[in-house]
Amino acid sequence: MMIQSLDFKSLLFMSALLAFSFSVLLLATRARIATLHGLMHWVGANLFIGSAVLIFISETLSLATRALCGGLSIVIGLSLYFIALSNFEEYRQGRKLIKKPLIVVVMINVLLAIFLKNQYHLIIFNTAICVVLSAMSAILLLKSHQRSQRSIEQIITGISFATFASFTAYRLYILTLDKINPIHYLTQWPYNEITFLICMLTLLIINFAFIAMVNVKIAAELTHAAGHDWLTGIMNRRRFEESFAVSQASSVRYGYTQSMLLLDLDNFKDINDQYGHLFGDKVIKTFAHLVKEAVREVDILGRYGGEEFCIVMPNTNEADALILAERIRSQYETTSIWLGSKRIPCTVSIGVCDSSKIGNDFKSLFEAADQSLYAAKKAGKNAVVAHSNLLLS
Repeated sequence: MMIQSLDFKSLLFMSALLAFSFSVLLLATRARIATLHGLMHWVGANLFIGSAVLIFISETLSLATRALCGGLSIVIGLSLYFIALSNFEEYRQGRKLIKKPLIVVVMINVLLAIFLKNQYHLIIFNTAICVVLSAMSAILLLKSHQRSQRSIEQIITGISFATFASFTAYRLYILTLDKINPIHYLTQWPYNEITFLICMLTLLIINFAFIAMVNVKIAAELTHAAGHDWLTGIMNRRRFEESFAVSQASSVRYGYTQSMLLLDLDNFKDINDQYGHLFGDKVIKTFAHLVKEAVREVDILGRYGGEEFCIVMPNTNEADALILAERIRSQYETTSIWLGSKRIPCTVSIGVCDSSKIGNDFKSLFEAADQSLYAAKKAGKNAVVAHSNLLLS
């Protein structure tokens, strides 16, 4: 049975209000957490989608105006959804991928509606574009190379976009059955209102799922912030020691050697006092970036103190750890850190040990690495000292 016209319009009106409400919620979230990307584009998408629905149900506008303004609004809305997801998922090519084609779509709409006055091709064109845009959003969320990282919220959002694309494609097929009077044919189709409502319901599900994605990302960022240093982005002392405990258990279980490097920036207090804390922060961030690029994925890197860093290298002996330590020392010595037009020379001292002779527990390894670091400082700084050499002396 067909849904009564009043009920159908009321449901569409409510869906538009819900879209606007989601925008308010996302605006409030964006105001509190500025690091989340894509929220403003999503808000814009909801505003365009909601406006499109209001245009479609308006009886004061002509059919031609509704076809142009409503169709174009929903196309822009779906484009903004894709851009929002691209930014949110850090797919940097998304905005470039759609920006120029969207301009072309707007120009074709103007050409068909105003100059050619071809309502049939206008509706067909916009409906087809809606299918493509929603399918692109589904693919972005469901593509195979992200399978290991996808959350259930991403999957639901992707499936919802795919559902929207499918029903829109079916409506496109119905439109092509009568080229002379497609709107009349569509409105007389028994399932017109039902499929349109399903599309709107799917968009609401997409919004619910996206808000769930936002919540998941907020929780992940809070968890990351709790375990990582705010300045450098690497593990803080607590998270570092927790990660060491996992590495230690594996080392004991499988009987492999692990090494520890203790790194301390030379004369850092003097740099802070002479050039200021902002430059001191720049020095620390530069060094942290260099070390992050130098270590392996399996290595554990943490900022253990103000200018003190620690690296644990699983399944690595002291000789191999010395190679990394010397590479870090030499690279940092030649790294240019500028204060205006002045290059400030910076160096690091490093103590190295492994678990083969001193044991796998954190205290023993840290004390051995600390003794080696002290020897490096005593030797004149900008040096690497192995704990095994201290045992021989």
